Amino acid sequence: MEKHALHGQVVQEISRPTAELLKRFERHDTAKICDSMGGYGAVDYEIKPLENNMRFVGAALTVLTRPGDALYVQKAIDLTQPGDVIVIGAGGYKDVSVIGERLGYFFKRKGAVAIVVDGAVRDAQGMVEDAPPTFARGSCIRIFGSQGPGAINVPLCCGGVAVNPGDIVVGDRDGVVVVPLSDAARIADLADEHLEGELERLAEVEAGKSITETFRLTERIDKWAS
Repeated sequence: MEKHALHGQVVQEISRPTAELLKRFERHDTAKICDSMGGYGAVDYEIKPLENNMRFVGAALTVLTRPGDALYVQKAIDLTQPGDVIVIGAGGYKDVSVIGERLGYFFKRKGAVAIVVDGAVRDAQGMVEDAPPTFARGSCIRIFGSQGPGAINVPLCCGGVAVNPGDIVVGDRDGVVVVPLSDAARIADLADEHLEGELERLAEVEAGKSITETFRLTERIDKWAS
């Protein structure tokens, strides 16, 4: 049978971040985390929440699937643990979906904190009401069934970003960012520094300093005047 080497793999056990490490990312928005990685880690801008107020922080449980096929999405429900983010690599296709409200509800029952789809979903209203916060490229009524191929907890690409099982995934109104688990503690430190600097500048402006003083603009502005 012709298939990719990953097809058919169902990895039962993965390394997940500690609760303490996840909590460190809860205070940061996706933009600040992306800044802390030098602009990397942000998935394609089309992958957005179904509703703007959706936000999450969790550990990636990855699902590779053929566009329009839900077989391995269904199987992933039984492997889901509380705190997981279900990251579905469906090739980015927006004209066929891979998940709807019933599967979304089952993921919610297992404790998933979010669903991220590089592709489309259907039953969008039901997903908003009965599923974890869901991020996708769009919604589409059509789905082809549950025949495969696919894989679970394998490395995949979601919106142009490599995602490995257990990576930290954060989403908000701006989009989704993926933090490699192996580098997450360092990125959390940098995000803390970015936030502290931001709060310091805010305090300076509120204390009466000009934007030019606070952001030290003079030298850079003068360069363009010469």
